[in-house]
Amino acid sequence: MAGAPTEHCFFTQSAESASAIFSAGKLRVPTEAKLDACCWEARTRWENVCDIIDGMKILIFGAGGVGSVVGYFLARTGHEVTLLGRPWHLDAIQKNGLSVTGIWGDYRSKAFDLCTDAKELRGVKPGFDLIILTVKSFDTAKAVEEMVPILKEHTIVLSLQNGLGNIETILKKVPADQFLAGRVIFGVETQPGIAKVTVNADDVVIGSLPGATPKLSAVRLAHTLATSKIPARSVENILTFIWSKVIYNCALNAICTIYEMPYGKILENPETKAQMETVVRECYQVGLKKGINLEPKSPEDYLKLLIGTLIPKTAAHFPSMLQDIRKSKRTDIEALNGTIAKLGESLGIPTPANLHLAQEILKKSVNFVKK
Repeated sequence: MAGAPTEHCFFTQSAESASAIFSAGKLRVPTEAKLDACCWEARTRWENVCDIIDGMKILIFGAGGVGSVVGYFLARTGHEVTLLGRPWHLDAIQKNGLSVTGIWGDYRSKAFDLCTDAKELRGVKPGFDLIILTVKSFDTAKAVEEMVPILKEHTIVLSLQNGLGNIETILKKVPADQFLAGRVIFGVETQPGIAKVTVNADDVVIGSLPGATPKLSAVRLAHTLATSKIPARSVENILTFIWSKVIYNCALNAICTIYEMPYGKILENPETKAQMETVVRECYQVGLKKGINLEPKSPEDYLKLLIGTLIPKTAAHFPSMLQDIRKSKRTDIEALNGTIAKLGESLGIPTPANLHLAQEILKKSVNFVKK
């Protein structure tokens, strides 16, 4: 994204500086195309510095759309992957395999262990090297309680979740040196046994929290994802990226769900465009008041990025929030516009646009049936 925190490209570094930058967790993961195109010396230097992680034992905790896609590509490159999810999805995978389709290609595989109850995983030895948490924000507290008995001293937890509040909930039970946060901005439509990647606006980004030194660096984990064909890179200030995604979701998801339209349509109506702009300005007021290093620095610059670049990239995409309501499922509105409204209230900042959208979505989904 424009205005991203400082990163360092491996191919511009000497062997000594590459090693130093790697140790500091500031090295940008090169794409496979760049690796293929680089000279033998540079490629060898990358592989020696990065110490590629082979054969990890990985648990996808919440194997819905994003979790299924990430789990598939990691399993495809030799990692031992367990999918923990709902029976409606895993039963179909058990029978026919997991089908991953869409813009990243068409694949099918049964190369997973499947589980619908976290209690069944407590005896797994020697334990999971990596747990990727992909549950909805309203399930985070329950998931963390179920995850704690599975954690070992060497286990790393990576959150690839939407919304605010997940990190705080996780860190109540998981040590900071066993935690990494990530931001996902690719879209997935899910049917039983099928995950279709419909859009990708940017790499998956991974980073550690300020002051934390995780047992597994964000650089190495980003490289693991990148070598499995998931576009990924490490970043210095992950909270900047998480907040940028939250603002993106707050600006688009609720409005497009209320009017049942794809993202691109929001710009065609002066009323919805103005509503979106107000939401962004309120989010910026709250984020800046909380001391978040937002990028771009101003709401006006963010709106230029959103309108000129981000929405055009995802113009045909319908929000997952709309998919949830159509399936009578609970939405994550409370971790998006709802949290912005609550934070605004606690900080003395009026957020009427965000509060209105949160209330309207809750009304629209009042008849949801929790599954």
